[in-house]
Amino acid sequence: MSNNSAEEYLERAIEFGEQGQTDGAITAYQQAICLEPEWSVPHYNLGLLYKYQCNWQLSYQHNQKAVELDPTNEAAWWNLGIAATVLLDWRTAREAWNKFGLSLEINNEEPDLDLANVPIRLNPDDEGEVVWCRRIDPARTVILNVPLATCGHRYGDIVLNDGAPQGYRIHNGNEVPVFNELQLLTRSTYSTYSIMAYTDDQGHIDKLEELCHKVNVEFEDWSSSITMLCKQCSEGIPHENHDHDLKEGCASERNIGLASKNKDAVILALADWCTITHCKHSELILALE
Repeated sequence: MSNNSAEEYLERAIEFGEQGQTDGAITAYQQAICLEPEWSVPHYNLGLLYKYQCNWQLSYQHNQKAVELDPTNEAAWWNLGIAATVLLDWRTAREAWNKFGLSLEINNEEPDLDLANVPIRLNPDDEGEVVWCRRIDPARTVILNVPLATCGHRYGDIVLNDGAPQGYRIHNGNEVPVFNELQLLTRSTYSTYSIMAYTDDQGHIDKLEELCHKVNVEFEDWSSSITMLCKQCSEGIPHENHDHDLKEGCASERNIGLASKNKDAVILALADWCTITHCKHSELILALE
């Protein structure tokens, strides 16, 4: 193998990438492409690199070339679908998703599917809170939980998700893959509020959830729904020995997250709850507007 071969530059690019030298990797991939323009692999690898940079135009360009040169490259088709989704090229996205068993009409309409709910890891390079989401196509999900305000996401946000599973969660006895968020696409119009509910009676908490839902306020008992996992469990399959509960105070204090478009509805639900249960709560905090 000569030092100027495309294979050599590909190997260099991979080594640069493993060492975190992104600029060197990009240059080496480009050199490989110059030497072997009809070779799909450097285009796919470069498109993958640009995907993780959220450089969607270049990711689209190189994945499109990769599938043109090798129509059997499923990974390139998937990443092309992701990039096309961000760029609102719905025709290309539909074509890509049909490679994976969907039967979408090839047109310029935005997909709005009803696929299975999935867990998504928000901010995977940070604390990585995992929430349940409604999947509206293979690359987009709508958040169904009320995330912690510190993660910067809201109930109803639409997020772009990767296609490679990064761990699993057990749901109804079944393993469900966790996908990493790539970026936030559309912010919802919901604000996030929080209170501390002073009760150790689960029935009182259930009543608060019921009253919230009656006035279209989303409810999350952060004290019971949030579990801190070690990295091994978070990106694997959580099991008993590696679960570390996040305790928000003692059992008589419950950290509650609420999501609403209307603060008055939240105030009404809390007032009714206090009247019915004779419980008290802390000051209502606007955690994320």
